[in-house]
Amino acid sequence: MAGAKAALHPTTSDLTPLLKYLTRLANSQSPPYLLHVSKKSYFRLDMRHIVLSLIGVALVYGQCNMCMPDSARSPRPYGFNPAVLWLPPAKDTSLTIYFTFPDQVQQGNLTVYPNYAIWVDSLRLDRGLITDQNGNPFAYNASDPAAGPIHFDQMHRYKQWGSGATDYANFVVYQNPGTSAGPAGQTPPIGCARVCIRTSSTEGSDTLRVKVRAFIPAFGDADNKDTTNLRPVLLGNNAWLDTVFRYAVVISSSPASLGRGMSAMYAFRPVSNPAYREAVVTYTLPQPMAVRLRAYTLDGREVLLRDLGLQPAGTFQETLSLPAGQYFLRLETPYGLSATRLTVIE
Repeated sequence: MAGAKAALHPTTSDLTPLLKYLTRLANSQSPPYLLHVSKKSYFRLDMRHIVLSLIGVALVYGQCNMCMPDSARSPRPYGFNPAVLWLPPAKDTSLTIYFTFPDQVQQGNLTVYPNYAIWVDSLRLDRGLITDQNGNPFAYNASDPAAGPIHFDQMHRYKQWGSGATDYANFVVYQNPGTSAGPAGQTPPIGCARVCIRTSSTEGSDTLRVKVRAFIPAFGDADNKDTTNLRPVLLGNNAWLDTVFRYAVVISSSPASLGRGMSAMYAFRPVSNPAYREAVVTYTLPQPMAVRLRAYTLDGREVLLRDLGLQPAGTFQETLSLPAGQYFLRLETPYGLSATRLTVIE
C-alpha cells in the first residue's frame, strides 16, 4: 500500500553489516555537552538518532500535575530546543518538557523501529543547582511522582533490566507507533514531563543526566510492539542499549530570552539556496563555543554529521557535499540550536 511502512524479514547476513555500522557510529566521539553511550551492550544504535531529544522546553507556571504529550510542541525529527534550560536564581517555578524519540533507525534496506525506556531512578544533577520546591535533592519520587520534582505523562513501571535476580528498576516506557500510525519517519514516540523545582541562589551551570534504554522487540514496524521485555534478542544479538544524555542547565540572573535568543544570533543560513552540487553555509558565533552541524532528509534520516569542535567568536563558512534533494540543516551549540532548509540541485 502506498505510504505504508514495509515489514522487513532480514537474514543473519542482512543484519551483520547493520551491527557493524551501528557499533561504529555509537562509539564515535561526541562533544562533552552531548550524549555518551554505555559500553555494556554490543548491539549499538547510533544514539545521535535517539536523542531524548528532550525537545522543546516550554515554561508554564502552575501546579506539578501530570502533563499531556503535545505533538505540536514536539518538533521533528528530534533534538533539544532549547539546548540549555535557562532559569533565574532563587526561584520556585514549574515547566513542561516535551520530548520526541526518532521513529526509525535505518541502514541500507534494513530499518528498525525502537521502543524507548527512561530509567527514572537515574535522574540526577551534577552540582545540585536545582532541587525540589522543599529544597530536597532533585530525584524521581517513585512512591508518589506528583509529590516529587518531576512527573511524567504516564506512570513508571518496575521492570527487569538485566539477568540478575535484583536487576530491576523503575522505567517510563514509550512505545514506537506501528504501521497504522503513518509513514516511516513521521510517527515518532512523543512524551512530556512536568518539572516543579527550586533554583539555587548561586548562579552557574549544571548538568541533568538522563539514562535511556532503546530496545527493538521485533523487525518491521508492526502495531502494538512489545514493551514488556526490555532485554530483547534478535538473531542471537542483544537488541538493546543504554545511553546517558546530558542536558545543560544554566542558573543566571540574565534574562532567559538571552539564552533562547542566541539561536537567532547565529545567522545560520545557506549562502545560495538552492545550491548547485555543493552548498556553503555561514554562521556567526557571539562568543567561543563548541559547534556541531547536522543535515537531515525530509523523512528525518541524518545524512551528515560534522563536529567542528571549539571555535572562537566570529563568522564562519562550511562547505557541504550532499546529493540532489531537500534537507533540514541544524547548527548545534551548548547554548541552543538554529535550523534552516536547503535544496541541492545537480
